[in-house]
Amino acid sequence: MRDIGLVIKHEIKVTLSKRTYWIMTFLLPAFILAGTLLPQIIAGDKLTQDPLTAAQTSVQHIGVVDAPGVIKQMPPGLPPQLIRLYNDKGAAQAALAAGLIDQVLLIPDDFLDTGKVTAISKGNNMFSSIGSENLLTYIIAYNLTDDPLMAAILVDPLPQVETTALAAPPSTDHGDNPAASFVPFMMMFVLFFVISITAGYMLQSVAKEKENRTVEVLLLSLQPRQLMLGKVLGLGIVALVQMLVWMLGARTALQQGAGLLSLPPDMTLSFSYLAVVLVFFILGYFLYASLLGAVGALAPNVREGTQFTFMLIFPLILPFWVNSTFVSAPHGPLTLFLSLFPLTAPTAMVARLAVGSVPGWQLGLSLLGLLAATYAFVSLAARFFRADVLLSSSSLNWRRIWQELRTTAVEKA
Repeated sequence: MRDIGLVIKHEIKVTLSKRTYWIMTFLLPAFILAGTLLPQIIAGDKLTQDPLTAAQTSVQHIGVVDAPGVIKQMPPGLPPQLIRLYNDKGAAQAALAAGLIDQVLLIPDDFLDTGKVTAISKGNNMFSSIGSENLLTYIIAYNLTDDPLMAAILVDPLPQVETTALAAPPSTDHGDNPAASFVPFMMMFVLFFVISITAGYMLQSVAKEKENRTVEVLLLSLQPRQLMLGKVLGLGIVALVQMLVWMLGARTALQQGAGLLSLPPDMTLSFSYLAVVLVFFILGYFLYASLLGAVGALAPNVREGTQFTFMLIFPLILPFWVNSTFVSAPHGPLTLFLSLFPLTAPTAMVARLAVGSVPGWQLGLSLLGLLAATYAFVSLAARFFRADVLLSSSSLNWRRIWQELRTTAVEKA
């Protein structure tokens, strides 16, 4: 037991000394969350306000060069300094460079024939561009109709639309919420990312020690299966830390952005939900870490071992291809199969749980299947951790994997 403890400490120390581990644990999730939520925060109410209100809040001052003389008066209610008319493009651009206005809109002579307008601004802010275009459309429509209400209707013909479904909605708790698909996708990504990365550490650790012949020294004082157990547990501890950071970060982000995304309360990741996710993560980690560890034991070097990584973790990727199905039909046959099949259950079941309730028997069956598969794969991988395999420098290919599987089957019999 003491030898296993030394392996655990070694794996934790080596993993924590890697800069990539800290980047993947803290910087990458922060970057992803910022990239996902920041644009929505910047847009803010502009995407939910009516076009005219959003337009007035997107920019402070707009310079307009009206070559055909379309604008003769301003609609009532607009701030007096919002629109500034200039005689030529040069004067407007000078004002823009001086900071007197935020944007220049050029209305060409052939505007009434083409409807084209050129917008010039210092920065690249798509929200201010959309807002100023709507505002200019409203001003021109007012000058053409001399009616504020008619001008507003021309800008936004359907300001309030009520939709009534003639058929029953899809079998989902949140099928009518477009933002709801973000939550299951995010949770699938977290499970896939952390499991694949940390299980990959297992392959790299074993294959690297074979490549630099460190394993020859280790086997003088360790049983091969003690080596495997120590590596799986040591890397599992750092994987658990990484997973906790990602889950708490995701929960915090969803709580802060729930109102912005219009998410219902049950989609903000309760602690009970995160506890279930943690169970699926632990079982999924042991399953895939044992698989990749077995490949690492067979591979003569890291390069050959990593060639098989994608094929082994491929089942974890499958639920991503049908991500929308988890929202539109979370109880359909496809999502049910993916959430019960042990190799896809870690990502698929947490996605279903993120969308809504799952029958207790399905959750229990998924956990039992995953537990049984994890035990089977860990036991199988342990048979690959033999001295003759760890000391072998034979090339890794499918024929050799098949031969080793037949050997372990004969030994078990």
